[in-house]
Amino acid sequence: MVICRHYPMKGISNFRDLGGYACKDGITGWGVFFRSTSLHKAMNEDIQLLEHIGISRILDLRYPHEREKMPDLLVKGADWLGISLMGPVAVEEIRVNDQVEDTRTLIRMYRQIINGARVEIRDSVKAIIEADGPALFHCAAGKDRTGIIAMLLLGAVGVSREDIIADYEVSHHYIRTFTQDISGSHGSNMQKMYDEIVKKWGSVEDFLLECGITQEELLRLNKKFVIPYDFKETAKK
Repeated sequence: MVICRHYPMKGISNFRDLGGYACKDGITGWGVFFRSTSLHKAMNEDIQLLEHIGISRILDLRYPHEREKMPDLLVKGADWLGISLMGPVAVEEIRVNDQVEDTRTLIRMYRQIINGARVEIRDSVKAIIEADGPALFHCAAGKDRTGIIAMLLLGAVGVSREDIIADYEVSHHYIRTFTQDISGSHGSNMQKMYDEIVKKWGSVEDFLLECGITQEELLRLNKKFVIPYDFKETAKK
């Protein structure tokens, strides 16, 4: 199996594997979950790479009107699902100062998702857990709605706060040539979101339970996503 954090592509940006992070029971596995920008600009070689990786499910987190205007290209062998992660929040209701480069106001949008779209969070996380093979989830620029889902998946298996923030923050480096969105992915936005979840619910796992994910599904996520490894025992040798 090829191990690669960030895959270079021509018409897809910010395509990254969530594997390789230390977590509660070991290390997150490579080739299980992927994140990216939308697939509407994908080139033939990009699609071929997705098929070679074996993507079995694609979850599109964009609004319906975004999907209709810029539909994903099809990937052979992958089923496609569309779940708008903004839930009932209309575009004009998003409270972000997106005219400021690398804004620190994205946290407002993230709060709208966490507080108002728990059904969509439940359905999204459940769809990813239930994928038959490698799953890809994305929004438009692959940083905000995608970043929330990535945080929840990583946080649910015990990846550290620091690694979650770092995984989020790197997005703006990869999307500069893909989108005109200048809002960036300043780490303070994810730091505040993660801290607020932990303060209010105790942990990411407990928040997902609040959303409707079951304990059985969390155990299934851990089994699917985590390679068991004992860092303490290794250090003793």
